[in-house]
Amino acid sequence: MSDYTQHLERKLNEIEAEIDRVQASYERSDTDEKPHALTELSQLRVLHDDLSQGFDAAKKKGSEEWSSLHTSFQEEADALRDTIEKWLTKLG
Repeated sequence: MSDYTQHLERKLNEIEAEIDRVQASYERSDTDEKPHALTELSQLRVLHDDLSQGFDAAKKKGSEEWSSLHTSFQEEADALRDTIEKWLTKLG
């Protein structure tokens, strides 16, 4: 496996852990935004899962050499991380 695929796998695992952490915090909170936040976090989890499945399918096909695919995965993972960081900022 290339350094790139290892890096992206680590990033996907980190994002999943962050989604879990933010969701747990909101489930324990008593904020008025709770239903909206949990809906958005569920959507983030779906996006994460879709990205993970696409990444796994690409690895099985041996497509880790496709630079455009790398760029796409990287951009999607970065967008997920940015959204999660916004939620973490809201949590304080």
